[in-house]
Amino acid sequence: MKTSIAVRISLAVLVAFTLSSISCAKHSPVGPDAWRASSNAPERLSARAPAATAEKTLEGDIGPGAHYVISVPGTWNGDLVLYAHGYTAPVFPVGLPPGEEVLVDGLRALALQGGFAFAYSSYSQTGLGLKDAAQRTSQLANIFSDLVGEPSRTFLIGTSFGALAALKLVEDHPGRYAGLLTLSGMIGGVRAEIDYVSNVRVLFDYFYPGVLPGDLYELPAGFDLQRDLIDPATAAIQANPQPAIALTQIAQTPIPFSNGLELGQSIIQALALQAIELQDLLERTHGQGFFDNTSTIYTGNLPPELLADLNNRVARYSAGPAALNFLAKYYDPTGDLRIPMVSLHTTLDPVVPLFHETGYQALVDERGQTANFHRTTVERYGHVMFTLDEIVAGFGQMVGLAARQPAP
Repeated sequence: MKTSIAVRISLAVLVAFTLSSISCAKHSPVGPDAWRASSNAPERLSARAPAATAEKTLEGDIGPGAHYVISVPGTWNGDLVLYAHGYTAPVFPVGLPPGEEVLVDGLRALALQGGFAFAYSSYSQTGLGLKDAAQRTSQLANIFSDLVGEPSRTFLIGTSFGALAALKLVEDHPGRYAGLLTLSGMIGGVRAEIDYVSNVRVLFDYFYPGVLPGDLYELPAGFDLQRDLIDPATAAIQANPQPAIALTQIAQTPIPFSNGLELGQSIIQALALQAIELQDLLERTHGQGFFDNTSTIYTGNLPPELLADLNNRVARYSAGPAALNFLAKYYDPTGDLRIPMVSLHTTLDPVVPLFHETGYQALVDERGQTANFHRTTVERYGHVMFTLDEIVAGFGQMVGLAARQPAP
């Protein structure tokens, strides 16, 4: 089942579809000017970030391509903030995702201003290298201790895909960390995200047959994201929006939107993410299927006859054992949360939808760790679309909760 198709994607297009994009809606191919013109769009983090300089800056490499930066303020309070960055699409070189530098610079300035040391590292892999992302972030803590000194407390901040890597560290080694802040985190797990975008693809093919080339596991030779996916999907939705609306009514595809523009953006966002990650995912699963809807009964607020036809004719796929093992290990969260975690998430996130939050909430509740999970949802469309004040409040809440924790 493994495909060797090379997906040709222009830089301008792909920036709009990386999991860690600071403002996915702002670059949307469906209607970019509509967002740029919005007076309600939140400012970027660095717009009002306080000026702060590091007395000491250290840089180096952890592993192949994994470059770290450590910043220590002149008056260090003894605490360290480790940052885990978001998803870097496989067509980009190893490093921070395009566009995320602004967020990193803003978080670094805020940490230094508060007396915290700040450190981040790129990963050695692109794509869904969750194991590598967690390993590089953990190694960075050890490097900091060797070069600077043992911190009194270590806090984690993770964005999008990086939030899941940070969460794995917290669940596996709670004694090493004092608190976690996630920004639009994929905290429901990789499988939840893969299932979502896969369901969007198979249901789009049902509602708009023949519009997209290939299928869930196969893309044609020379596939071009703009020409072969974004343009035809946009045209199909604009010409006939009723099937797109029906797609949103299915329980397995909780597509976030509040208007027609956001509806198209969110559907195309999911379709593009599925196509971008396809090759990388198949390589990690040894070519085995990673999505299984063989026994799925699609339900939702639709006429019974339509649901019956859908369940009868929708394409069915099965997952292999290697794929299921990969998705479980890297990573299905457990909900065993032993330290304070603060999450910020927009209600209408088209990249990492809000079901990640509700899914993790259920896991935490099952483990009896509800008191450690503190959710803040922001009524807004977009991915990692937070104001400076919202991020500052989240960081302050995390630190405050950690201060009230009993000593180990």
